[in-house]
Amino acid sequence: MTAEQPRAFRPAVAGLRTAYGLAVRSEVDLPELEPLVGDHPADLTVSRAALEDLPGEGAFRTRFAPDLAELWWQTVGGFRIEPGRITASPHPGVSEDLIAYPLLGSVLALALEQMGLFTLHASAVSVAGRGVVMMGDKGAGKSTTATALIRAGHPLVADDIVAVDADLALRPGFPQVKLSAAAAASLDVPDAVHRPPVPEVPEKGRVLLPRRFERGRPPLARIYRLERGPAEADPAVIPIPLPDALPLALRFAYVTRFGSGALNGTAGGRHLRQAAALAASGVLHRLIVPGSLERLPEVVALIEADAGAGR
Repeated sequence: MTAEQPRAFRPAVAGLRTAYGLAVRSEVDLPELEPLVGDHPADLTVSRAALEDLPGEGAFRTRFAPDLAELWWQTVGGFRIEPGRITASPHPGVSEDLIAYPLLGSVLALALEQMGLFTLHASAVSVAGRGVVMMGDKGAGKSTTATALIRAGHPLVADDIVAVDADLALRPGFPQVKLSAAAAASLDVPDAVHRPPVPEVPEKGRVLLPRRFERGRPPLARIYRLERGPAEADPAVIPIPLPDALPLALRFAYVTRFGSGALNGTAGGRHLRQAAALAASGVLHRLIVPGSLERLPEVVALIEADAGAGR
């Protein structure tokens, strides 16, 4: 386990990087993304330009139109998302690290949606070459369970944004997890690189896992809706029937947090068809997680056995 030193401000970065199977060329420094070797056309370009503040009130504002999304944060600045292009307009003095928080979160999720991918607000690992996704309400134990699986040797596929292909395979995101301070401290694998905290977001730790990252596209085996049980309860996996699976897929879709305005034009119909296909595949299950950290090895063993059984 090592610690990364604070990095200098670098406003422009040459060369391609990769995330979610895309070639990314960015004028915002994104060391979270791995360099892409070879000569490739950029699938996604991130550039800097001045954008007007979005009208309205509140610290977070949005505006949507077909093939266009605009997001604005009082603490960071504005972003415009169009197919294959993101324009960043940070406020003066905002650090690259702080710009990266929304850029590699909500902004990137909307860019992936524009490209036709279905995104979930979740975490995913690869278990025996098969994709395992964990989603759930705050406090359900997503980060804790993901950390336990990574410590058990199962590589990370994606954190925060999970992107599902049309053939129900997972796109590899980038080798960083954002965890609570306690969860980050427990991720004591030898090759983890703990990044300095961002002063504006001190409650989140950032850990790079370049040697514990799945770079292929594992087929989706399970999506677990995590539910916290009492400490004495046994961990359990319970299939979710189709009538309940579709609402869950829609509820935990990343784009849901932006409201119906984000699914205008043809995007709404495509999104519903993708959610229905995901629900019909039979991959959605409930996972009861005992409310005791001492029971985590049992949860890991259950996931290993269940994910290996397939759909």
